[in-house]
Amino acid sequence: MRLRALDIFLRDEPVGLLFQYGEGPGAIARLRPLESFWRRSAPPVLSWATLTAGEAERDAFWAGHATQRFFNGQDGRLPAFFQNMLPEGLLRRHLAQLRGCREDDHFEILATCGADLPGAVYARPAQLVRDEVERIVTQGHDALEVAVTAEPVAEATSLSGIQPKLSLVLQGGRYVQRTRDAQGLHTIAKLPTVEFPLLPEVEALSLQLAAAAGVEVCQARLEPLAAIAGEVPFELGGARQFLAVTRFDRRGGRDHVHCEDFAQVLGIQPERKYGDDSACYAIMAQLMLQTPALGEAAAVELLRRIAVNELLGNYDAHVKNFGLVYQDGRTPRLAPAYDVVAYAAYLGGRGHALRFTPGGQTQARLSPRILREFCSFCGLAEPIAHSTVRQVVKRAAAAWPDLINASGLLDGQKQRLLAHLASMPMVQSLRRRAG
Repeated sequence: MRLRALDIFLRDEPVGLLFQYGEGPGAIARLRPLESFWRRSAPPVLSWATLTAGEAERDAFWAGHATQRFFNGQDGRLPAFFQNMLPEGLLRRHLAQLRGCREDDHFEILATCGADLPGAVYARPAQLVRDEVERIVTQGHDALEVAVTAEPVAEATSLSGIQPKLSLVLQGGRYVQRTRDAQGLHTIAKLPTVEFPLLPEVEALSLQLAAAAGVEVCQARLEPLAAIAGEVPFELGGARQFLAVTRFDRRGGRDHVHCEDFAQVLGIQPERKYGDDSACYAIMAQLMLQTPALGEAAAVELLRRIAVNELLGNYDAHVKNFGLVYQDGRTPRLAPAYDVVAYAAYLGGRGHALRFTPGGQTQARLSPRILREFCSFCGLAEPIAHSTVRQVVKRAAAAWPDLINASGLLDGQKQRLLAHLASMPMVQSLRRRAG
């Protein structure tokens, strides 16, 4: 049986051995934890999902890694924590071509961009001793073919999401590629697409509108495509601008700040980012309320973002669009809002991609009943929730029309956004009360 393996690091600290045993849907993928990391009294946090209440629970967690969901992949996939680090769509296709592997070879794609993964995780080819590996993996019952895993590709970076993206560094007024640990402002370039006209402009406006409604958003700005040095490996049509998003998981050149999205937090495979039983707002809010470092402030900010997404017509927000960042390596805080897109500028729709509560209504809108169910499940005080939503609606109704009209969007896109905002029951109720 074929075996591939990667040494996993958090910043410069060895965490464990990620191996894949076999190939195809029946392959076993597992992170074998290093005792020297996991038995420390206060190690840096790899994932919220690994936090335990005390030493006994911690030791039982890592010692039982062979059966713990966090450490194991299923059906040929990597463990969810690592699977969610992989790019999708055009970027995955581009990386597979660089590496000369299949697009569905998840292990090889991770190895390809192991030097420039999201957050502070690194994946490097492991130096394996056959006898030791056979004892660890098969208890000596099967002979292994130990495959050599190539070093990461120098220009390969992993950015999740389907929209075409590049990882760039701003140096001397130009955005340059091959960014691994380079000095400069680390930036995600979100590129235009033929399918959605002016997508960078729509997302830039969406972030501006979200901020005007009180949401903490990532830093982003529109830049000319001509500012990118070198060839862009995607078809961009006749567009002229891209959205430059400053990476909150990078500081300076070599400092990687750890982060994770809520699919990683909740152990959800990326293809289940909409439909998993745990993929709902109330479970995320409950987790925040039960985590002292996050608490009520984070749950309120989550609700603020939910309300903004509804008013924007961001029908696509899923669990990977919300995340945690660990600025000091140990303390979680809610990451700034990212991937906020007013799809109402392009198409009609209603409600949310995620349910509010487990098993709840699909494509639901915020209403007194939905908010009551949300609060009852997660434990957020209902008066606080109602006040939060009212403030978002009030600020959006006051500020958004002028911002939309002043934007560089097409007239039809502006009209669709304004019509969507005016059609929202929350906005209509506010305007009726205002007389």
